[in-house]
Formats: sequence, structure tokens, C-alpha cells
Amino acid sequence: MKKALLALNILLVVAVGYLFYLHYSYINKDEHEKSTNTAAEQNSFKIAYFELDSLQENYEYYKEVRDVLTKKDQANADKLNKIKNNYLDKAKEFQQKGPSLAQNQQIEYQQALAKLQNDYSETEQSLGQEMQAESAEKLQAVKMSITDFLKTYCAAKGYAFVFASNESDYLYYKDTVRNITPDVVKGLNEAYQKTKIK
Repeated sequence: MKKALLALNILLVVAVGYLFYLHYSYINKDEHEKSTNTAAEQNSFKIAYFELDSLQENYEYYKEVRDVLTKKDQANADKLNKIKNNYLDKAKEFQQKGPSLAQNQQIEYQQALAKLQNDYSETEQSLGQEMQAESAEKLQAVKMSITDFLKTYCAAKGYAFVFASNESDYLYYKDTVRNITPDVVKGLNEAYQKTKIK
């Protein structure tokens, strides 16, 4: 009888142990599913967009960069026009005096015209490369300021993706509820004003 009770007690202890195992594995499985669901909710993404044209028209930093680049482009055009006008004046002078000039004077005029034409080509190429490099650098700085602002903005608002939209993009439909252009322009201008005050 004692052996039967001992065997029954051992069997009960094993059964209770097995039930504890099932209970705690179920709780762990449930907690894992809850954390997976929570992670899925957190990883669900919200999408927004801003109108690039509106941003370019209303973002103060971009407008200042655009004005600087426009002035530089105009100054480059003025330099080129000056060289071109010198060339045209020299060519006109050569045409007027050409028949009455001696052979060596005609050669000097032709060499001077060739030098002016060469100067124009070299200056045009040099100024074009400088302008391209400066434009790329300044516009990259504008893009970085937008990106930096959007990092903090999206973290606060829960957006996973933000697209820039303009007239020539391939988005055929945009829900205006997702348009964050006013917030972006306002935030960028506020951030830019803070940098100007410093």
C-alpha cells in the first residue's frame, strides 16, 4: 500500500510539474505574440508628402540660395558679355581697317581675335564649372536642412516615409490629408530664423 501511495504521489508531482510547464509556456507564447503585435503596430508606416514647388517658393533659406545663385550667374554672364563685346569691337575694327592694314598688322588683328575667342571659351568653361559646383554645394545644403527637419518632424508625427511632390512626378493621385507642406514650410522657416539669429 505504501508503494502504491508513493507511486501515486510521484505521478501527481510529475503531473503538477507538467501542468506548470504548459502554463508558463503558454504565458511566454502569449507575451511573445503581444510583443510581436506591438512591434507590428509600431512598424506600420504612415506616408506623407509635401509640395516641392510650394516649398521652393516659401522656404526663406532656399529663396536666399536661389537669389545668390541667380546673382552669380548674372555676374558670370556679364563677364562673358564683356569678352564677347571686346571680340566684336575688335572684329569690327579689323573689318573697317582691314584693306588699309599691312600684312603684319592684319596678322596681329587675327591673333588678337583668336586670343579673345580662346579667352571667351576658357572663361565660359571655367565659370560654368564653378557655377555648377557652387550650385550643387548650396542646393545640397538646402536638401540637408530639409532632411534634418524631417527626421525630427517624422519621429514626432510617426511618419515612416515623406515624399516630395511636384508637377512632373509620377504620382497620379495624392490624398490632401497627407499633405504636410504647410507644417514643413513653417518648421523650416522657424529653424532657419533661429540659425540667422545666432
